[in-house]
Amino acid sequence: MKRDPRTKRDRHALDRDGMVLCNPRDREAAHRAQVEGIATEDVSQVTCKRCLRLLSSSQ
Repeated sequence: MKRDPRTKRDRHALDRDGMVLCNPRDREAAHRAQVEGIATEDVSQVTCKRCLRLLSSSQ
């Protein structure tokens, strides 16, 4: 599989189970996000709008 050539990618938050917060049912999306380095457990680095909205509503 080719790496994505885009340089600006949204950083996604991970939930307790290691799944992407904005798409918790898609295991492949979680794996892809971790492999491509666009998933983070650090809330201050999250840039995905859906993840940010979910994080702010849960607090």
